[in-house]
Amino acid sequence: MKQKLSRIGWELLEYLRRMVTPFILNLMFGITMLAVLAIGIPALEGVLMVLLFAGCCAAGLMYMRAAGETAYKMKEIGAARRGEAAGDAEENVTTAHGKYRPSKEYRPYKGVVIALFVCLMPLILIFVGALANNTAARVTMTFACGWAYDPVLWLGRLVGGELGSAAMNSLMWWGLILIAVYVGLCTLGYELGANRERRRRAMLEERSERIEEQKQARLERIEEQRQRNRAREEQKKQTGAKTGKK
Repeated sequence: MKQKLSRIGWELLEYLRRMVTPFILNLMFGITMLAVLAIGIPALEGVLMVLLFAGCCAAGLMYMRAAGETAYKMKEIGAARRGEAAGDAEENVTTAHGKYRPSKEYRPYKGVVIALFVCLMPLILIFVGALANNTAARVTMTFACGWAYDPVLWLGRLVGGELGSAAMNSLMWWGLILIAVYVGLCTLGYELGANRERRRRAMLEERSERIEEQKQARLERIEEQRQRNRAREEQKKQTGAKTGKK
């Protein structure tokens, strides 16, 4: 039971560790979007909003791709250690990619879980702000998680003009679409990174097998040559013996 709780704790810490960088990146993109809303030129604001949200998603995808690649390397390290001796994979081993722990290994579900951890704060603020018509939650969302709300706010202003507090709160529901896009791209990035490392290892194994086959073929040719040389030497000895008898 204690070991199981320890594993769960390490898993949670891994998710929290992985969410820090994309959360900070999203915060920076959101603050920039908030500044864009003050430009006062709707067309320019719209273009910049699209570019900033695309950049936010691209940054998340690239970060998660690197995370997936590292996680798959950890999975291979863990598999190798488990193959060497049972129980060694649980040890806190230092590798070229940091300290090894089973919680760092690749799992198919981890991409979406990490992305949801990154989006946990905006999700909570959306439900609190929209369901309870809470202005404080909306204001917090605007400053802390603007990447998931400011584009929607810009579109609402473009379509409906000046909006009241209740209308702006109800717009928060549309932020779920932005979050869904972000989570989907982050999950894709995690899988792309894992697949990249999987293909790289498959190519290395194939190359190693090819080199081993070539090495084995050379050894076989050398052995065949040795056997032919021995056969010629034996034939020469037999020919010399016959000549001596005559």
